[in-house]
Amino acid sequence: MPLPNVQSLLKTKDSKEVVDALTKTSYGTDIAPLPTQGIDAELLEGVVLRKLQERFYFVSRVAQGKMRELLSRYCARLEVDNIKKIVRTKHGGHSFEKPILIPIPREQSLVNFEALLEAKDIDEVVSLLRDTPYSLSETLQSYKESGISLILERNLDGVYFGRVWELASKIRGVRELVGEEIDLRNILFAFLLRTRIFSQKELEEMYAIPHPYHSIMQSTLHSLVQTRLEDIPNVVTPRYSDLASEAVKLVKGDSPTPLEWLFLKRLYRDAGVTARMDPLQAGFVIAYLLMCECEAKNLVSIVTGKQLGLAEEEIASGVFTV
Repeated sequence: MPLPNVQSLLKTKDSKEVVDALTKTSYGTDIAPLPTQGIDAELLEGVVLRKLQERFYFVSRVAQGKMRELLSRYCARLEVDNIKKIVRTKHGGHSFEKPILIPIPREQSLVNFEALLEAKDIDEVVSLLRDTPYSLSETLQSYKESGISLILERNLDGVYFGRVWELASKIRGVRELVGEEIDLRNILFAFLLRTRIFSQKELEEMYAIPHPYHSIMQSTLHSLVQTRLEDIPNVVTPRYSDLASEAVKLVKGDSPTPLEWLFLKRLYRDAGVTARMDPLQAGFVIAYLLMCECEAKNLVSIVTGKQLGLAEEEIASGVFTV
């Protein structure tokens, strides 16, 4: 089955036309069981996320040896994404609002998402995660003192990337792409810190959260937070100076574009380059999964934008091109 063409989907007039176009792609069999009338953005997002999960876990199941173990850890990014969504919901006080989660098979996860969704607050979420790899107990007090959910999300990223990097750092091709994402996450973290006011104690607690480093060391991360905003492009390695310049403009300006979008755009672009260079190298598998993730985010953005009646240009500004 053909893959969705993002540019063609952007030109559709409404969400119904998006659905019609997707029935002719690899999403067709998943859309077919849905009611012919009233397929809204939420229903279609569920279809897209289910397909994303299927692709991720299929790749991890067919892999062999060390690569299989690595991919099993890598696929946990879907699990972490779900936990982050729940943390943000509970942090915002929307205890009865249920975010749309990636439908991870129960046998693929040690996390009880149904229980997390029913949790009344962050305290209960932390309690439910205590005996999982994603325990947030050590950062709960810091979160309560600062009131910033970023500290919990940083903890989750640290656990996830730490487990992945333990294996990825030893595999050529994989090391480069996973290392780049670690760099990008660390630079993004520094910029997010710059957008808020923290006490020195809170900053030190943020720095203390375990997180792997690649070419952006912890000392550089300190400098990124403490230096003048306009000097940041000169502090990061030349490889990321152009990205840092774009991020500085975004922070200084009044753009609605989230900072994270800028960094994901770079990651997906480079993953696309890796995928096209050599489909036989180990890094191709990671690049493929990132391309699947990119496609899912694009489709959700497009169908949501169409349902909200946004103009093609508005929707396109939030779509990743690779």
